Amino acid sequence: MDFQEFYQHIKQRTIARLYLFEGEEEYGKDSALADLKKALLSGPMAMVNESVLTNPTNSEIIAACETLPLMEERRLVVVKESQQLLGRAAAKASTDEEEDAPASSAKGKDDLVPYLDRLPDTVCLVFFVRGKANGSKRLYKKIRELGGLVNFDILDQSRLNRWVEREFANYDLKIDRQTAEHLIFAVGKELLTLKGEIAKIAAFAHGQELVTLQDIDAIATLSVEYRVFDLSDKVADGRAGEALPLMQEMLKGGESRLMLLALLQRHYRQLLLARIMTQDRASQTSIASELSVPGFVVRRIVNSAMGYSIDQLKTAYLQCIHQEYLIKSGQIAEEGSLEQLVLELIALKKESAVQRRA
Repeated sequence: MDFQEFYQHIKQRTIARLYLFEGEEEYGKDSALADLKKALLSGPMAMVNESVLTNPTNSEIIAACETLPLMEERRLVVVKESQQLLGRAAAKASTDEEEDAPASSAKGKDDLVPYLDRLPDTVCLVFFVRGKANGSKRLYKKIRELGGLVNFDILDQSRLNRWVEREFANYDLKIDRQTAEHLIFAVGKELLTLKGEIAKIAAFAHGQELVTLQDIDAIATLSVEYRVFDLSDKVADGRAGEALPLMQEMLKGGESRLMLLALLQRHYRQLLLARIMTQDRASQTSIASELSVPGFVVRRIVNSAMGYSIDQLKTAYLQCIHQEYLIKSGQIAEEGSLEQLVLELIALKKESAVQRRA
């Protein structure tokens, strides 16, 4: 199930006996665990009825599950970083089973996997892992068989937009779809980061009814990806007076020249694809899907791409690839390489502008 189905369990008071929280959205997992605890343990004995175990033995897990709750209907047992759910997948299932079941606990009453079939109704057992669990493990397969997997994957764009809208609503603020997309692109998709930025923006926009693009740009801490996009956008538009100081600022801030070069290369690839698709009369929705960027970003990319011919964008893209090759092959020094490339790309833009006027 995804996390939305899990929240239906909480809302409908149909909380199961067993869950495994996994996925890349760490804040979502932490929030879900907190909400589960609040739903299960609301009385004065909440702390007594919760057990949090880090990489415990099977016996410790079973003992915690068998302990009766005190002045509550159920206990909450949380198992974190269980080695039975982590690590590299084994080459063969039989080898994997041997890894999972230490000799001291592979059989009998301390074997956790068959025990899950007889979990008491007085417990909610939650396995909690950072990132993705190892799907080849015996324990994972058993939890999946029992319907306990809860996936906390990074939200797609539409669900992120709705989440951002709900967060701002908590501060009595509204945000339109395009502005929400701008915020997500500017600071990233990780919910914990977004939540912190939303709190800052809400404080800055206090007294307003609607959050604006200007509010976000004024107060938000911009991600490296967004700043590189902004740099690439300025370079592609030939705005040397803005691009060069921004590039120097990022380099002084510790960003790697090779990393910036690679992202600049990606931007020119996006420009080339957008230019080709526009010539083929593809819709902006199709272009956005192909480039995996939100709508407002693809509009900026298309507008920038239309200032070049396809051949010019091919030349720019190949310049980026060639510069990376020269650095990595040791033919030129990394120091100054990015600056050289940026100046060449700005010169290409000026050449393009002259040709378009001619």
